[in-house]
Amino acid sequence: MKIKISFLTLMLLLCFSIQGQTEKKLSRPEKDFEKFWITFKDNYAFFKLKGVDWDETYKIFRLQVNRKTKEKELIQLFSEMVAPLKDGHISISKKDQIVYKVKKPSVFKEEFKGHEKELWETSFKTLEKKGFSEIKGIGPIVNNEHLYYVSQNSDIGFVRISRCFGSLESIYDDKKEIEDTQLMLSLFDSILNSFSKTKGIIIDIRANGGGHGGLELATRLANEKKITHYKAVRIKGNYDAISTLEPIYITPNQGVNYANPVVILTNDKTASSAEDFTIALYQQKNVTTLGTNTAGMLSDMLSTDLYHKISFTLSNQIYYSIDKIPLEGIGVPAKIELKNSKKDIDNGIDPLIIKAIEILN
Repeated sequence: MKIKISFLTLMLLLCFSIQGQTEKKLSRPEKDFEKFWITFKDNYAFFKLKGVDWDETYKIFRLQVNRKTKEKELIQLFSEMVAPLKDGHISISKKDQIVYKVKKPSVFKEEFKGHEKELWETSFKTLEKKGFSEIKGIGPIVNNEHLYYVSQNSDIGFVRISRCFGSLESIYDDKKEIEDTQLMLSLFDSILNSFSKTKGIIIDIRANGGGHGGLELATRLANEKKITHYKAVRIKGNYDAISTLEPIYITPNQGVNYANPVVILTNDKTASSAEDFTIALYQQKNVTTLGTNTAGMLSDMLSTDLYHKISFTLSNQIYYSIDKIPLEGIGVPAKIELKNSKKDIDNGIDPLIIKAIEILN
């Protein structure tokens, strides 16, 4: 018996020794590949939903990596591995520059490719035809767009939130994110104060791709504490392993708070933090959502670093409705469905703006 135990121990030590030697022999590209693949294996939440066999992906791509694999070639392989997931929260960066981002299909994007600016101009002209003041851009400018666009008539306020961040730097820096969120909230509070005499507000977050601060913005429009959704996190184990569902609540802001009716305009490019904003207010009695389902891209982005300041992000959270229905890929549904088409530009009328005004009147 003692001989058998000693032999078994010897064999285990030998196996560990061989494994250790094998790991030491891995080149830098191979180590980065292994880390990339295993991070997704242990954390990515939607392989089943997306119909992707990640083990099979390993078999296909691992053979293409060796010590001679160059950095650009490795990034290209990573890009090909994750492209079938069609998850807009998957990205690959070099330092602070995104070098690859998975493209998520969008009906709105296809319809208005190259014409988004014309749609917003149509929306603003529609407001002016209804007696609203000339649109005013407020806040930092990124890609020639202000953070907020504001207008009002005697009864209704309008604010388009073009994105959920002020500066691009805040996307990559936690400290700057905190400062940026405070700037967003401060400007939003000022806008809401200017709407104090209105009887309702239109919040336009169509094509708002997200960022941060969506929930904090939403607290300014919430009337009562309510459960908004449930959230789970993918955990290490088999591909279906997730944490216990956690209920998420919204609590009305103790400072600036708008209690009158609100109409939120959404479409399938309303994503990430903008979806946090939408789902946080969905159960509020004073809120109506109008348009089409949001993008269904709700998870936070888990970030991991590789060698030479290469990093990547992935979706590791699952959002559920209050009925415990997964929302990834489905999005937050609009209570009243209505969508834009390029004909709206030709007609010079945005039907969502018209409908929102009708609802508030």
